[in-house]
Amino acid sequence: MKTVLRLSLLFLSFAFVMSACAAQKVETVPEFSVDMGEVTDFGGRNFTVMQEKIGADEVIYFYEPDSLYYDLFIAHVNKIEKENNLKLTFSKSMGSESTFSNAVFTSYVSGINIGDFIIMRGSNLNMVTARSGAFYPLNYFPDIIDLHNSEKYGPINILECCMANGNVYVVIPAYWPLRTNDGNLGVFLCINENYITRYGLDDPRDMYEQNEWKLSKFDEIIPRYHIDDGANDIKALGMNTRYLARGFIGAYQIGNVYEKDGQYYSAEHNPDLLEALEWGVNFVNSYEDDYILLDGWDYSDHLANGVSTMIFTESSYLLNVASKVDNFGIVPFPAADKYDCKDVKMGFSTYPTFSMYAGADDTDACAKLIDILFEQIDGADRESMVDFLFRTMFFDERDAKIYTEAFKNGSYDYFGVGGNLQQKIETVYTSKTPQEVIASVTGTLDKIFEEQMLPNYLAMQEYKQ
Repeated sequence: MKTVLRLSLLFLSFAFVMSACAAQKVETVPEFSVDMGEVTDFGGRNFTVMQEKIGADEVIYFYEPDSLYYDLFIAHVNKIEKENNLKLTFSKSMGSESTFSNAVFTSYVSGINIGDFIIMRGSNLNMVTARSGAFYPLNYFPDIIDLHNSEKYGPINILECCMANGNVYVVIPAYWPLRTNDGNLGVFLCINENYITRYGLDDPRDMYEQNEWKLSKFDEIIPRYHIDDGANDIKALGMNTRYLARGFIGAYQIGNVYEKDGQYYSAEHNPDLLEALEWGVNFVNSYEDDYILLDGWDYSDHLANGVSTMIFTESSYLLNVASKVDNFGIVPFPAADKYDCKDVKMGFSTYPTFSMYAGADDTDACAKLIDILFEQIDGADRESMVDFLFRTMFFDERDAKIYTEAFKNGSYDYFGVGGNLQQKIETVYTSKTPQEVIASVTGTLDKIFEEQMLPNYLAMQEYKQ
């Protein structure tokens, strides 16, 4: 009965970027007050937000109509409109993905004012569009939009997905419910907790809480999590080697830029890369009987159908897992032994973003509205979001907390504009020695490193708290 209730609540109220829930009527949201601080009178001006199309036309910033958070969001917008004498219009008339980004760019170079703001779903095109000149740099408004305020506008490591030449072209509404992990953050290990209980296995979530969730511990448990009880042969892990590469790169905290003695180098020069590759190659070769290689990216069916005890996954597929597995848990990829398990980098390539259109009539007014709009939505603070996720999606409050905090360790992979070290090694490391892998990728990142990664990295240092 509890599982049925969870799934009912899940599909009534929860919305992900990649998967929309079925819309159902909920109770009317009670009236509440929102402290907007200093009120700005916009003189009745209409602001237009061009939103990349996904789902029904009524979906606004990926909130499903008639869901709890949709109602809270609409109440938030209505109050802003009333108190600040403005109108905010959302439009989804320009399509999705490349159609949308091309329309934004074409409109800009043609001198057509399509509106004031752009919401991109996150299809690896955010940075491409920023580099085209179609967005206005938000760091040009330091007295209005304080990018140091990561609790409000998102941490700079996430905003990197829409930076160019050291300028920041995007913010994410970090205060808004369930918007901080809308991208494809990973790698998570998703655990079928029924098997943990049934076969008396140690729960990785306990190891994570005790800071024992390290690569050496992962090596230790893999053979034990391969369950063969005579009637069932359940592999320890369902994975692909691309996820594994993303995982061990993050485990060793290998970013896009390696800094030493005031000098900056691309990631293949990081000395930890050799150790990370050695671990990855050893894992692939040592546990062939204990894992299963799977195609694609979404392995929720395999976790539900007894193919494996655990799977690699990312944030965008957790809703699918929740709809199919009646008790599951999550932990980030295990950390290298020398690091804290809560500091593993979570790679991502896509993220829904909020930008100012470069052709907007009044950029100062737009900046002021962003500052107002991105305030916390009443009834949707972090504590209430954790509780909501626990009631509707997860079976342990620890999972909800891990999920809501994971974005802080996000690491952009530059997939849409050429890729980073992870993409360079993920298809070759299983067929070469670690030394051969490093030799094969050395120099291949030089152009993107000099033109994009390093300028953005240097600019990011200003905003890190």
